[in-house]
Amino acid sequence: MTIRASALGIFTAVGLLVSALPTAAADIGGKWDMVWDTEGGVRRTVWEIRQTGEKITVETGGSELTGAFKDNRLTVEGRFYAAEAGYSATLKLSALLENGELKGSGSWDQYAMTFTGTRAE
Repeated sequence: MTIRASALGIFTAVGLLVSALPTAAADIGGKWDMVWDTEGGVRRTVWEIRQTGEKITVETGGSELTGAFKDNRLTVEGRFYAAEAGYSATLKLSALLENGELKGSGSWDQYAMTFTGTRAE
């Protein structure tokens, strides 16, 4: 019985140590195909995301947006020029990365939108 108790104690200690280790942050960097459901209809863009730790930089359509990615949650903000509208305004977005897909919502000027994103191939 003492061998079993010792083995159980060792496995418990190892389990506690492993659970205390920080989990690796998800990697969101790379190209993403984005589909936007806007008040003006469905739009498609490509995002190039660079990730350094929790810091995110997004390049899209000649604009650069900045934000953070933590606990599979993405927040992005920055000035975005929309050629169709002919002006730039602040774009604010938040999304959740789940099962390899970004799903979120945001606003650009007074316009609201939802979106999904999948990794580009």
